[in-house]
Amino acid sequence: MNQAAKRTSSIAAEPKVVSAIRELFKSYGPTFVDLANGKRSDVSALLNFYGAPLRFIGSDFHMVMKDDDEITGKDGIGGELARLHKVHFAESELDKCDINVLNPRAALVNATWLRRDSAGALMERFQVVYLVAQTQDGWRITSAINATA
Repeated sequence: MNQAAKRTSSIAAEPKVVSAIRELFKSYGPTFVDLANGKRSDVSALLNFYGAPLRFIGSDFHMVMKDDDEITGKDGIGGELARLHKVHFAESELDKCDINVLNPRAALVNATWLRRDSAGALMERFQVVYLVAQTQDGWRITSAINATA
């Protein structure tokens, strides 16, 4: 396939990719919140959104979760859920969600989240850049970079 045909194919797929990723994030936020605030306990539900290996990078850490157990475990996302529960986390709002389609199987998502406590007070505003990929299991977050300065 020549370059022009590849570009046309990517452009044609873009609305479908954006729609699929918006649907992913529409479900991801509420699932994460319900797990973090204790309304549900099936941490494996996160595997509908994350794909192993999963890479998280912050200003002072870089972790790679090689399989589903590491993603849901206490040293992975499971630990983050426990930490949020202890500080009375109640909800998150997706304040911004910009999707940049890289090709029909990958996109970068620049998201800004607002976290609130049980009294409704703003706990944290932070930005995450996600690499989302079309995997054999569907669209999954494969990398997340905390981009908050």
